[in-house]
Amino acid sequence: MATARITPATLGAWLVKTDPRANPDLVAAARGGVPLVVTRRCVSDNYRGRMMAPGDRVLLWVSGDGRLLTRGIWGLGNVTAAVRPRDGDGRPEVGLDVPLLPDGVPAEEVRAAGAGDLEVLRMPAGSNPSWVSREQLAVLVPLLPAWPAGSSDRGAAKP
Repeated sequence: MATARITPATLGAWLVKTDPRANPDLVAAARGGVPLVVTRRCVSDNYRGRMMAPGDRVLLWVSGDGRLLTRGIWGLGNVTAAVRPRDGDGRPEVGLDVPLLPDGVPAEEVRAAGAGDLEVLRMPAGSNPSWVSREQLAVLVPLLPAWPAGSSDRGAAKP
């Protein structure tokens, strides 16, 4: 199956994944209802990372087997800074402002809403960032709270 081309006209939002086993603070915050904001994520050094721009919408996807946190969407926010080398090891990372949702949207609800074709569901082992098309985002919007202020409409479906 050919991968759809990502352009400003097709991009609804970026999707970054996190493994709850590597993020105990995220797990503790989600379980305890404590506010948490994801401020950066490592991404692949490829054209997708170079496309990410401040203001672009971002979804946070928790991966894994569901024992620590239910697999699905756990945050939504925006890119705050273009991809740059991370201090210390030089790996590429992107600046984010992605508040954790009080309750995640389980992968099963995402599928049931009609977004079972999301790249993260078709290729769960793919690298960051993944992406969500405008059409897919339109299906997801009813499952999500209002997007935080500051998001760009550069390629993003408006909720």
